[in-house]
Amino acid sequence: MSFIKSRLRRIESASRRSYRCPECALPPDGPGRIVYDQIPEGEPEHCPECGRWLWFVIEVVRTGDSEAGGGYR
Repeated sequence: MSFIKSRLRRIESASRRSYRCPECALPPDGPGRIVYDQIPEGEPEHCPECGRWLWFVIEVVRTGDSEAGGGYR
């Protein structure tokens, strides 16, 4: 009987680590969806089910004059 209990404990532990929210389908420890500059219009910032951020926004900024050798930062 203890064999069954320990096996069940291991299975439950593994399933908790790989849990994905049924609403947003994102894992709890992974990044959100990656977008450039802004979140798509009309999309929520947080998941209504688990409350985590849904988006990871990358802002692209151009500095300097392109003729003078300015670059991205």
